[in-house]
Amino acid sequence: MLIKNQADLLSRGDTSGRAVVLAILEAGLQAIEPYTRTQRLIRREGTMLRIGNCPDADLSGFGDEAIDLDRVENIYVVGAGKTVQRQTQVIEDLLGDRLTAGAVTIKRGETVTLKRIEVTEGAHPVPDEQSLLGTRRILAILDRAGPRDLIFSLFSSGASSLCVLPPDTYSLEDVRTVYRLAIKYGDMSIIWRVMRYFSLVNSGRILLRAPATQTVNLLMSFKPYLPWGGRIPETASWITPWPPGPRRLPEAAREFRAAAWWDELPARMRSAFERLDPGCEVPNLDEFRTLRCSFWQPIDYRLLLDAAAREAETFGARAAVLGNWWAVQSTDAAEMMVGFARECATRGAPFAPPVALISGGELTVPVGDTTGVGGRNQEFALAAAQRIAEQPGAGMVVGSIDSDGTDGPGVQLTAGVDPAACLAGGLADETTCSAAAAAKIDLKAELERHNSTPALRALGGGIYTGNTGICAGDLRVVLVRRMM
Repeated sequence: MLIKNQADLLSRGDTSGRAVVLAILEAGLQAIEPYTRTQRLIRREGTMLRIGNCPDADLSGFGDEAIDLDRVENIYVVGAGKTVQRQTQVIEDLLGDRLTAGAVTIKRGETVTLKRIEVTEGAHPVPDEQSLLGTRRILAILDRAGPRDLIFSLFSSGASSLCVLPPDTYSLEDVRTVYRLAIKYGDMSIIWRVMRYFSLVNSGRILLRAPATQTVNLLMSFKPYLPWGGRIPETASWITPWPPGPRRLPEAAREFRAAAWWDELPARMRSAFERLDPGCEVPNLDEFRTLRCSFWQPIDYRLLLDAAAREAETFGARAAVLGNWWAVQSTDAAEMMVGFARECATRGAPFAPPVALISGGELTVPVGDTTGVGGRNQEFALAAAQRIAEQPGAGMVVGSIDSDGTDGPGVQLTAGVDPAACLAGGLADETTCSAAAAAKIDLKAELERHNSTPALRALGGGIYTGNTGICAGDLRVVLVRRMM
C-alpha cells in the first residue's frame, strides 16, 4: 500500500466513507507505477533493443525504434526527476552490464536502489548544491558520448529543481530566488519561463551536449503534451530536453518587466533581461533538426483518473471525472467541487448519489511571506471541510493527494521538523470541522497562515505516503453518499 497511515485515518470520523475515498486514491496511485509503464515501452530481443509498440506514448511521431546493440559501442543513462530511478531500473534490468555509465538525480529522501548508475540526491522544490553537482555529473556523461553510442534521457516532474546549472555569471542563490518567487506567488511557471534563459541544460541544451549521439528521451509529466507529428514542436516546455519553441528573449523581457515579481528578481537577472544579453538566448530550433532523438511519454496522467473512477464504481458509486487538468487555487477548487457535490446531494443532478466526483491536474497556493507548513492538497481538504460543514447530511468525504507523496514545500523549507510531517495530502468529512472546534483549532486561521499540516495531523486527516516515485499531479475525490 502506498498510503502508509490508513489505520490512523480510519480510526475516527466517517470511517466507512473514508475507507471508500482512501481506496479510490490508492487505486489511482497504483495505476501509474513508473517501472511498469516504462517496461511496456522497451524490450530486448537478443541483440535487438525495441522501443515502441505503444502509439499513445510516441510523442515525437517518428515511429517505433529498433536498435542493434551489436552496432552500439556505449550505452549511457542520464536523467532527473521524481520517477527517474524507477524508470532507470527498467534500463538496468534490461541491459545489465551492457550499460557503460550514467548519472541521475533523485529527490532527497528517496531510497537509492540503482546498482550501475550514479545517483545524486538533490533538493526539491528549491535546488541546492547537490542539484548542481548532479547536473554536472550528467553533463560529464554526455560529453563522453560519440556517434556510435546510445543515450537514454529520462526526465520527469521535479527535474526543474533537480537538474539545474546556471552559467558561471549567476549564483545558486540567484537561482534559488527564482524558485522561491514561484512558491510565493503560487505560479510554478515562473521557474521555467525565467530559468530557460539562465541554464546550461534547459530548453534542449542538454541534447546539444551530444549532438552526434542517438538519444531516446523518456518523459514523465503530469502535463499533457501534444504529439509532434514527426516535426520539431513549435511549443516550449519546462521539461529539460524539450526544444525551446520559437519564443525569444526580447518578448520574454517585455513580459517579465510587467510582472508583479519583476522587482524581486535578482539584480543580475534583471540586468540580463534589460540588456537583452545574447548569452542568455535559447538555442535556435534549427539546431535540433539534425539531431537523432526521439521522445516518448510512457505515462499519461489520465491513467490516474481512470483507475480512480473504476475503483469508485466497485463500491457502487457513479464516477464522474470533472476534469483532467485543473490549475486553479486550492480554495477555489474546493469551493467548486463541493458546490458541485451539493447540487448532486440536493437535486440529484447532474448525478444522483452515491457519486464520486474526481479531478486531476495541479492546484496552486500563493503563500506570500507566510511560513506555515502545508501544501495545496491539504489546503483543498481543509477548505472543502469548511464548505461541507455549512450544509451537512449527504455523507460527504473529501480526499486530495499529490501523487509524488510530498504535497507542497512542507518541511523541505522548514528546519527542525520531523520529515514524516511532510504529508501527501488530506482527508476530511462532515465531522472534521466539529473535531477542529473541540480541539480549539481555527481552520480559517490555519488556512490563512498556509499551515495545514499541523491541523490535519492533529485531526487525523493527514495522508502520509513518503516519496512514491510517481509524478502524475494531484488526485482529488469528493464522495457524495446520499441525498440530503
